[in-house]
Amino acid sequence: MVLAAKSALAPAALYPVLRAFEERAELIEILESKLKAAGYGVEGTKPARPALVLIGFNKRHLEGPDAVSGASEAMNRAAVLARHCRARGLPVIHVTGATRPDGWDRPQEDGVAAGADPVGDNALVTTMRPEPRDIVIRRQAPSAFFDSDLMSFLNLLGADGLILAGGQTAGAVRATAIDAFSLNLRVVIADDACFDPWQASHAIALCDLDAKYADPTPVDALLPWIDALPEDAFSLPAGARDKRPPLMPATEGTER
Repeated sequence: MVLAAKSALAPAALYPVLRAFEERAELIEILESKLKAAGYGVEGTKPARPALVLIGFNKRHLEGPDAVSGASEAMNRAAVLARHCRARGLPVIHVTGATRPDGWDRPQEDGVAAGADPVGDNALVTTMRPEPRDIVIRRQAPSAFFDSDLMSFLNLLGADGLILAGGQTAGAVRATAIDAFSLNLRVVIADDACFDPWQASHAIALCDLDAKYADPTPVDALLPWIDALPEDAFSLPAGARDKRPPLMPATEGTER
């Protein structure tokens, strides 16, 4: 690329400007080459039997004064993704927090002792309410895998990978993606269905995950792949009302 050499008719005063553009373009080419060699932007093999895992679409992230910027837009994209996954019969797994009402088990979170509502804050927003055949996982750590039933359920389903969406990108999404990779699961991240309080953290986390552990991909680019997957390949929960007897028999005069 020799921009200056092709500009013989340009005034001499423009030569430094043209040369600066030339040097910038050369630098971009070098950086792109090095990033590609390091693995950035190189698409991995997608899972053949993915489960959609939706993390942190809770009231505290999407409603009220502490709502995270961009979370609402991410939720709208995730809702589209979930509809397509359900239409193909893919598992849809919601991940939310599990916290005592008094906040005793989350002392590191600011505001708990000041009268926050840990249980209510962890409630899923109405738009992302689980449907009857969806699965709900509760966690107390950033990774959805830590001390939860997630891997057990994935084994039961026969899933070989995840489609991740939610927040926060640099927290729970990143931690879950790394644990999934460590468990030999293939990971795709719906990048425009993820959110983080800081755009820099969001971008850096996706960039690093792209190089090492996962394939960040926009929802619109994922839909044709999802729609081409075999239909109803999973044995999902029936979604019927639980008809099993209660653990404790009802006493006279009380309802079951």
